[in-house]
Amino acid sequence: MATIPKSERTKARVLREALSLAGSVGFAGLTFGTLAEQAGISKSGLFAHFESKEDLQIQTLHLAEEMFVDRVLRPAVKEARGTPRIRRLFDGWMEWIQSGAVPRGDILTSAAFEFDDAPDGPMRAAVVEGHGKMQGTIERLARQAVEAGQFRKKTDPAQFAFEFLGIVHAHHHARRLLRTDQHARRARAAFDRLLETYTR
Repeated sequence: MATIPKSERTKARVLREALSLAGSVGFAGLTFGTLAEQAGISKSGLFAHFESKEDLQIQTLHLAEEMFVDRVLRPAVKEARGTPRIRRLFDGWMEWIQSGAVPRGDILTSAAFEFDDAPDGPMRAAVVEGHGKMQGTIERLARQAVEAGQFRKKTDPAQFAFEFLGIVHAHHHARRLLRTDQHARRARAAFDRLLETYTR
């Protein structure tokens, strides 16, 4: 078994610390200074792994996306095509938010809110790209449900994805800002009605 170089192990540890920090203070609060203090590493040590603060933020975002794929998306696509796959994606997303894998819930949704009106730049572009991929994934699952005869033939996949994400974002808002719907009961009820709308 190949030994992982120390520099790679250090970078992986620092990125985990960065993700934890971003989950608490947002990506805007993720700087070399705040991370150096949390990770117990010098700022000069961080420059050995990241070209800039923005590079640090983008790599941390990509780590969160990789975790989401492993814990939510891959289990979903193992289900049968159509509504079983869509339902597993939603259930997995709710479990991800409640798991504490990243502090205070879904950091990807938090990033979408944080950068929705930010000036154009590499970090905003990375957030928009990630959102677009997720939207595209949900649209593809909706098309598969149509092909399987489970969704109505006239289903607009983009509309379904919009409504799916709307429920996730509403739950995020209720959980984070209002501190309600902690167990996603309202989100799950809304999702059940959404499926009824497209399947009946």
